[in-house]
Amino acid sequence: MLFIVFSLSGCASINYYSQSVQGQLEVMQKSQDIVDILKKNDISNSLRNKLNTVLLLRKFSTEQLGLPKNNSYLSYTDLERDYVIWNIFANEEFSIEPVQWCYLIVGCLSYRGYFSQSAAKQHAAKLAKQGYDIYLGGVPAYSTLGWFDDPILNTMLGWSDVRLASVLFHELAHQQLYIRNDTEFNESYADAVAHIGVTKWLTQKNDINLIKEYQQSQQQEQEFVDLVMRYKSILNEIYQSSESEEIKRKQKNEALQIMRNEYFKMSKIWGQNPYKEWISTDINNAKLAAIVTYRKYVPAFLDLYQKLGKNLSDYYSFIKSLSDCKPMKRKEIMESRQIEFEC
Repeated sequence: MLFIVFSLSGCASINYYSQSVQGQLEVMQKSQDIVDILKKNDISNSLRNKLNTVLLLRKFSTEQLGLPKNNSYLSYTDLERDYVIWNIFANEEFSIEPVQWCYLIVGCLSYRGYFSQSAAKQHAAKLAKQGYDIYLGGVPAYSTLGWFDDPILNTMLGWSDVRLASVLFHELAHQQLYIRNDTEFNESYADAVAHIGVTKWLTQKNDINLIKEYQQSQQQEQEFVDLVMRYKSILNEIYQSSESEEIKRKQKNEALQIMRNEYFKMSKIWGQNPYKEWISTDINNAKLAAIVTYRKYVPAFLDLYQKLGKNLSDYYSFIKSLSDCKPMKRKEIMESRQIEFEC
């Protein structure tokens, strides 16, 4: 890895990949086998319970969901911080399309990740000075796509068991299938697998109240995403118009305020406000892109799963076959939701 890093040209590339290598090494070096940790008498009950839950979820992921059977999430790393990496999303002021960053191995992504929060803030500030809309967010989990044995992180253990299961299945789905240069496809696919997995897991647990709670949260999340997607289209129309930048800027701010108002009406109907922090802070193109990147094709993936008779083996084979298609054709298939196609 170090050889590849220092074979690159340019200080910016060397500095970026160096921090990536150092961050990954820290995660690996601090990793401990979960079974060994559970043998200790001096760990807290909460940690013991969570790690036991991780092992059960890991077993479920391979036996019931057909996800990769390897050593990922059989170890634990305590990084002693709230997030493992910080992702930067950046858009031009009048564009709904996020900036793409290209990397070794994984291809191009719509975000740039840093293991150092200060380094992420520094780069985000530099982009903001250049006039970009910026969104910087902490990330509690990530996948190395099977290149390394990913551990469970302390950043993940403060969640409910349902969210822990969702993220675990999401990250394992990335190890099972990853298509270079198609962030929206990859993240939506992983989110769909997570939804399918959590639904199966809760059904097996036969906890009716927990199932209803999860279904309600998923419905609310989809309504929120639909709202964001709708205003993304509205903003795109504004940006494509022939109006002056001053008028576009005014219309953009007005549209985002109307979106906020719609959300608060929606949350009153829900009787709760799960996205209060997100909606109450500054909203811009990059912040919208962060939502769209992860959720754009989730309904399509779930619909295809239904059309394939909820057979996970057939579903995985179908999704994998899409990797042979060119990006535009893959997008066309996802939007039409047809299970018969030719690339």
